[in-house]
Amino acid sequence: MKARDWVEKSMLALDSMAVLMVLVMILLTITDVSMRKFVDHPMTGVTEMVELALGVAFFFALPGVFWRFAHITMDIIDDHWPQWRPALQRVATVFNAVVLVVLVWNMWQPMLDVISFGDTSADLQIPKIWFMAPAWTGILLSLLVVMLQMWLGAAPEKAKEENGH
Repeated sequence: MKARDWVEKSMLALDSMAVLMVLVMILLTITDVSMRKFVDHPMTGVTEMVELALGVAFFFALPGVFWRFAHITMDIIDDHWPQWRPALQRVATVFNAVVLVVLVWNMWQPMLDVISFGDTSADLQIPKIWFMAPAWTGILLSLLVVMLQMWLGAAPEKAKEENGH
């Protein structure tokens, strides 16, 4: 199996988990509102559960955004000097890697602190590491994706052609 195929399957799994978490957020919210309206008894801890699901949804979708070059972009320079586009994309990929390294590095110690302090959420007593771990994991996987793109020489045009855009 090629590296690209393995990454595509991994991105599909992460994207599926993100979509599942969005569905969980919707169902939790509908259930909470319904219980509040019809039985006058809201669910305990729904805010914490939705917060956790939102973190998983966002950060598990992030590596796929990097892999597909699906970032929000502004074509300021590209339109005027299209010959610069490949160089600018390489610079952007390196910049992405640097920012992700800084994030992964700076999130490590606070995660260890949360583990050592044993912090938990207010209502459900969920260990706070479960709120931080998806963020750190998603950013770390995004960094690995960007490094793989640099190694493979991936470019947004190739990704868009392969995805049929």
